[in-house]
Amino acid sequence: MLPLLRCVPRALGAAATGLRAAVPTSPLRQLLQPAPRPCLRPFGLLSVRAGSARRSGLLQPPAPCSCGCGALHTEGDKAFVEFLTDEIKEEKKIQKHKSLPKMSGDWELEVNGTEAKLLRKVAGEKITVTFNINNSIPPTFSGEEEEPSQGQKAEEQEPELTSTPNFVVEVTKSDGKKTLVLDCHYPEDELGQEEETESDIFSIKEVSFQTTGDSEWRDTNYTLNTDSLDWALYDHLMDFLADRGVDNTFADELVELSTALEHQEYITFLEDLKSFVKSQ
Repeated sequence: MLPLLRCVPRALGAAATGLRAAVPTSPLRQLLQPAPRPCLRPFGLLSVRAGSARRSGLLQPPAPCSCGCGALHTEGDKAFVEFLTDEIKEEKKIQKHKSLPKMSGDWELEVNGTEAKLLRKVAGEKITVTFNINNSIPPTFSGEEEEPSQGQKAEEQEPELTSTPNFVVEVTKSDGKKTLVLDCHYPEDELGQEEETESDIFSIKEVSFQTTGDSEWRDTNYTLNTDSLDWALYDHLMDFLADRGVDNTFADELVELSTALEHQEYITFLEDLKSFVKSQ
């Protein structure tokens, strides 16, 4: 009888194991489990056993340089610095503006890193336009790559990079209680349009009122989205901006200014990256 009783828990345990194997994993648990990741390592590295005495040079940690500084200088770093040196030279060669271009219309420019601010006063009103050049260059790749034509170098065929940032226009009246804020952007379908059309090259995305002097944006204030706005009201808003100097001419000059600033910051980034890789 005792051996039979001892077999009962084993039988119950085996049955429970079988039930667990038969019940599918819950969807929530499947979502929480990490998805299988494909192996991207070369097969040559995978063939090296952990306990093998002959290890590949790629698996060995790089040793400090022999100059005695104790820093890490690899052949990859050396090649990286040489590449950055050539890249900086080429970028400076094609740089159009050594200094930032000026905006027409008596706009004052303030630059803080990647953020720029344009200020203007008209008949007691203060107009401020703010934009940031980060992530302002739209993708230039196309579905099919075109081969360079005869007598034309591949570098000459590369498209010119243009910075088209979103920009925010703030209009403050003389009483200074409220500020009208208009969030504007460059629609992608308007960027390559011919000059024959008279449509605006920028559009208003959102409009709201904010308390003057508030550094934080208040989400509790009503925001007007122009996607479903009456066209007559939208046209009046565009005329309102044009009367204060924010028109197609301004938008064109803003693209030129933003592109020059973005290129300037890109070259500075490459120089900082080169110094960082070379530093001990």
